[in-house]
Amino acid sequence: MSFQHLLLPVSPEQTLGDAYHEALQIADTKSAKVTLVTVIENIDELKEISHYSCTALSLFDKVTKVSHQALERHVHCLKVKYPSIKFSVIVRLGIPFVEIIKVANEFKADLIVIDTRCQNKTQACQRGSTIRHLMRKSAIPIWSCAIHHTPIRRIGVAVDVSSSEHSTFNEKILSLALEVCVSTRAEMILLHAWRLDLEGFFRKWGSYRDLDIDLIAKEMRSDRVKRMKSLLAPYKDSSVTQQIKILEGEAKVVIPRFVMEQEIDMMIMGSLSRTGIAGFLMGNTAESMLDKLTCSVLTLKPDAFHSPVLGKK
Repeated sequence: MSFQHLLLPVSPEQTLGDAYHEALQIADTKSAKVTLVTVIENIDELKEISHYSCTALSLFDKVTKVSHQALERHVHCLKVKYPSIKFSVIVRLGIPFVEIIKVANEFKADLIVIDTRCQNKTQACQRGSTIRHLMRKSAIPIWSCAIHHTPIRRIGVAVDVSSSEHSTFNEKILSLALEVCVSTRAEMILLHAWRLDLEGFFRKWGSYRDLDIDLIAKEMRSDRVKRMKSLLAPYKDSSVTQQIKILEGEAKVVIPRFVMEQEIDMMIMGSLSRTGIAGFLMGNTAESMLDKLTCSVLTLKPDAFHSPVLGKK
């Protein structure tokens, strides 16, 4: 991915603060395109009534016009701070996440950047339903901005090195992470969360002693560290500062704790539609983890993923 075209969903009446700054700064250095999109929702009845009432039709047109003007005002302000970006705006009608995915596909966007703070939430750090739908159903990477804006200096990157079948996806995650790190001059911390799930089984049925189990765990951990080093090997000459961390325990517990303790500014991770994979965290594990993360979160899908919103290929 080269950050050549970013899509920024903007809610009606949303004020633009600093949430998008890091992403827009990257786009500005690359003279990229940025499209602002507003989706007007819950107007199906108004559209139906507009066929019978001139007043309703004028309201329909007014909502669209006002939304378009609001986006143009945003662009006017953004151009001052990011003069190299080529801005455009678009207003759509419908369900927000559906229209956002459709617009991103039509405009061939590289990345969807969304402000976490503008969603309807019941908790201060909760990511709203639109973001969750996008993370589940968009084939295009989703950058959900931090709850509180801070410069991105440390980036955590979650990968699954438990099996070679994930190597292609790991490489895709790492490639994107390094691109973000280079653009933001951030340090990259490659993370893998795991635990020996069969420890109780070994004790009960295999008569394994503590020493035996410790040796198995040590060998497994060593093997995973080797795989992570192998994953980083092609980038040994990169300007990005890199380190490896193995976190022992449930990913949904140990990763948010690590992010908080180590003051991580962004988490990058794979996003899958199934559970049970320690590292590709989308599914029940990631769903429970998202609300614990106040930093920016960037998720991406495997190349084979096709958005259900777009129908069959």
